[in-house]
Amino acid sequence: MNVFIAKKLQPNDNLGEKLRQTRLFKNLKIENIAKKINIRNEYLIALEEERFENLPAGLYGKNFLKKYADFLGLNTKELLQNPTTNLDNRLESNPFSQKIVKKSKFLVFPKIFRNILIAVAILICFLYLIFYLRQIFFPPKLEILQPETNIMISETSLLIKGTTEKEAEVRVNGELILNNHDGIFSQMVNLKKGLNNITIQAKKKYSRERVITRQIQVE
Repeated sequence: MNVFIAKKLQPNDNLGEKLRQTRLFKNLKIENIAKKINIRNEYLIALEEERFENLPAGLYGKNFLKKYADFLGLNTKELLQNPTTNLDNRLESNPFSQKIVKKSKFLVFPKIFRNILIAVAILICFLYLIFYLRQIFFPPKLEILQPETNIMISETSLLIKGTTEKEAEVRVNGELILNNHDGIFSQMVNLKKGLNNITIQAKKKYSRERVITRQIQVE
């Protein structure tokens, strides 16, 4: 049967050795300690092996050390002040002990946020420009309410009625007709016996023209 013999901690033991010997003396496993103090296994191993470059940046290094030492029952203050470990100086030479985070670290999120806002603003401007150009150059909407389709009638006159955009001008068979503020227009046209082609046109100042035709057969 193997008997575990506890090794007495010597004053010249380094930091990692003190942590490791104390853990072994108490017959504790890294995995169990990691779960209890909520620190990843590799960070505890890094502390025992003094591989500080494997620890996160900032104040996490000393915080991890304090939690680990407290759990093992060691005096963190003595560990930090012990001239044999010279821990403070060693921490100062490693990235994870920096107390002051570089200003650029704090600017990362604001820069990303600013870039997102700029991108959104550019997209909004682009969409607005497309909408504005569409309003200017695309043909206006035009709907003929009467007659709805090609028809055959016996009368020699017919009321043409429809809707368009309020700023558009409307012509029926080339004749300009009035358009009220709601975009509704109407015009009585004279017909002849036989087939009559009626052309309704709507156009804004700079837009293309929209054209609808109706064929009216007069008996």
